[in-house]
Amino acid sequence: MSIVDDLKKSHMDMLGAIQGLNPDELTKENAMGYWSVRDVILHIAMWEGEVIKALSVWRTGHQYDWTYAGDIQMFNEFFIEAGRDLHMGQVLQMFNLIHSALVADVSVITDEIWEKRGEPDWLRDITIRHNEEHVKKINKYKVLLNK
Repeated sequence: MSIVDDLKKSHMDMLGAIQGLNPDELTKENAMGYWSVRDVILHIAMWEGEVIKALSVWRTGHQYDWTYAGDIQMFNEFFIEAGRDLHMGQVLQMFNLIHSALVADVSVITDEIWEKRGEPDWLRDITIRHNEEHVKKINKYKVLLNK
């Protein structure tokens, strides 16, 4: 499978994981640690947005400096708090739009660039593996709900 196929599958896995959850289950505070399922979706969207920025730098032949994020927990909380007033439909729209932008961005990276640069170490970690980790947590939450 190509990275694009893996990104698409990962996204579909997340959508499948949240399928069947009602609005209260999606937004229940502390359902998954400190966050609701809605917060997790927002979190994934935020990180995929960060990957889009990082890919822009990576394409130029430079390494992206991830240290700007500082304390990852505080960075995550900043974005969750910034999106606190978004309703679930807006969060899903952002999740889908940012993911589509990421897939489009990765799709146009030429073979020449892939061969010259190699796939960045962080690309699959921050997108696919990160998503898989949260899909597992959502599926555990659904088991607790008997869904």
